[in-house]
Amino acid sequence: MARLDVKSVPKPGEVWLSCPPYLMLAKIVDVDLVTEPPVVSYELHDDDGSLLQAVEHATLDRGWWQTFQRLEPRFG
Repeated sequence: MARLDVKSVPKPGEVWLSCPPYLMLAKIVDVDLVTEPPVVSYELHDDDGSLLQAVEHATLDRGWWQTFQRLEPRFG
C-alpha cells in the first residue's frame, strides 16, 4: 500500500464538502486503500440533496484533498 501523505482518509458513511467555488456534498460509499493507487467511491449531491452523480473508483490523491474537505458536524 502506498503511503498517503494526508491528515485524514475518507471513510464509508462520511460526508465531505466540496471546496469553493462549488457547494456539493460527497457521501462516501467505499474506500479501497489496497489498490494502487487507492480509490474512493462516492455519491455527489447538490446543496438541496439531489443526487448529481455516482462516482466509482476515483483516485484518492492530492487532488481529492484539494477538491473536498470533511464536513465536521457542529452542534449548538
